[in-house]
Amino acid sequence: MKEFFYDKSFTQAEIDNLSMSGNEYENCLFDGCILSSVSFEKIIFIDCTFSQCDLNNVSLKTTALKGVTFNTCKLNGIHFEFCPSFMLEMNFDTCQMHYTSFFGMNLENIHFKDCDLKESDFTGITAINAAFDGCDFSNGSFDQSNLQGADFTKAINYHINPLKNQIKKAKFSTSGLIGLVADFGIEIIP
Repeated sequence: MKEFFYDKSFTQAEIDNLSMSGNEYENCLFDGCILSSVSFEKIIFIDCTFSQCDLNNVSLKTTALKGVTFNTCKLNGIHFEFCPSFMLEMNFDTCQMHYTSFFGMNLENIHFKDCDLKESDFTGITAINAAFDGCDFSNGSFDQSNLQGADFTKAINYHINPLKNQIKKAKFSTSGLIGLVADFGIEIIP
């Protein structure tokens, strides 16, 4: 049976006794919850915050994320591209996001701050005016992506081929130039 929750805080004890599938959550806080490998199928989250939660390998098939913030969460192995794009809005702060996929998504104006995005897939994304403050993209992939106006000035370890991605007006730091020229066999000497 579908339930609606508004302005409620959830801890692990409350989650253990709750069937989440099919429910709607608005302006809710999930604090310290272990939800790894849970199916979030057909759930709607509106203006919710996940803080210090373990969401590794969560299935987001048909999950709506509208104004959702993830703070200090583990989000490894999640395929965000299965979320409906209608009104999709997410922000990430200090999250571990290894092997996460955003394949083909519209991430315009998204904000990632201090996130560990090792080996994550950003193939085919539209990330116009996105901000990647303090993010580590080690072994991540950007291919056929629109990154116009995106801010990578505080990001590290990205590898973005300017011939395979749209980067007009994107911002990069001098120390990050190697990530833009690696495919060309050019050496950058400090």
